[in-house]
Amino acid sequence: MRSRNDLVTKSKVIIERCDSYSDQPVDAAIHKLLENLGGLEQFVKPGDKVLIKPNALMGASPKLAVTTHPTVITSVVKAVVRCGGIAWVGDSPGNAYANVEKSLTEAGIKQAAESAGAKVVYFQKHGVTYARSPSGNKKIKRIPIANPVLDANVIINIAKLKTHGLTLYTGAIKNMFGSVPGFHKSHFHKECPDPADFARSIVDVFEITRPKLNIIDAVYGMEGNGPSDGAPRKLGLIMASTDAVALDAVGSYLIGFKPSQIETTKAGYKRGLGEDRLEDIEVVGARLDEVRQADWKHAANLSRLIEWLPEPLYKLAAGWITVNPSIDQGKCTQCMVCVNNCPVKTIHYKDKVVKINLKDCIHCFCCHELCEYKAVKLNKSWLTRLIRI
Repeated sequence: MRSRNDLVTKSKVIIERCDSYSDQPVDAAIHKLLENLGGLEQFVKPGDKVLIKPNALMGASPKLAVTTHPTVITSVVKAVVRCGGIAWVGDSPGNAYANVEKSLTEAGIKQAAESAGAKVVYFQKHGVTYARSPSGNKKIKRIPIANPVLDANVIINIAKLKTHGLTLYTGAIKNMFGSVPGFHKSHFHKECPDPADFARSIVDVFEITRPKLNIIDAVYGMEGNGPSDGAPRKLGLIMASTDAVALDAVGSYLIGFKPSQIETTKAGYKRGLGEDRLEDIEVVGARLDEVRQADWKHAANLSRLIEWLPEPLYKLAAGWITVNPSIDQGKCTQCMVCVNNCPVKTIHYKDKVVKINLKDCIHCFCCHELCEYKAVKLNKSWLTRLIRI
């Protein structure tokens, strides 16, 4: 692991303003980002197979801010092609049963990639290779990584800035979890229901894949109960860094978090994968105090309470401090996505009704994350609402 004394120069995070998803402002912002990092040619050589990894959680309209916006993908693909790289665009949606091509088409990602000269690769269709956990993780010892990720010479990671019900924030590090395709994702949730354990496993995936360049689409991000049921909110930025830990430290700070609150950021820093201390990060472009939106609404999450409530008090009040998922029967279409993808099979379809057995629920909120119809609600107890978690 790299020692702190070995960090001779500060990690650099570039922040460029971008007021809309029109081609011209996005291209200008991407150009400035790459220029400030020394040019894309230092990362991409002619003939390199370059995997561009967006956030393609589900087949949602780009207007909903669930996925990486197609215009950002197009701009990066064009830059790769200009360098002589062979561009691939690929990801795996959260729903293991999803029609992958349909999901990427509905999100506008397939059209964006192909129109700019990239080949779309669907991770579920290419198999996996198991890699040993770099942290010696005893819960998930072997990490299944989609073969296109391992076959690429260069990975460019294009995340979407959003809140998240389990990890609080999702950005560059969390985005690489998409390298684990299909049903393999549910195994992570089942074996690591604790947010800190889950975060360490996510960082395992990131450490194996190690993208050379990380970009965050934050022109519009998501606030509230992300990563899919929140509301779009304009931040007006696109950010980039070779250090994903530093990029996430800055990204989470911009929406009202302390970097130390984000378990993936903390775990990445502890492993020497990057910098999480804002004072040791060089920010180029927009100033943090000018663009920070500290009133950004965060997702319901009990781990924030545990941070400051003494353990004996938390255990005493645990029965009254809850955030539980439930099905809004009026919105439920009985598509079975939540039933089929629940890691611990605690959601059932019986008598033409979908119900959640909370007794066995591990509160991973996968059901909430994957429901395209916003039929899964997160219900806070009266005490949880009182203390405003």
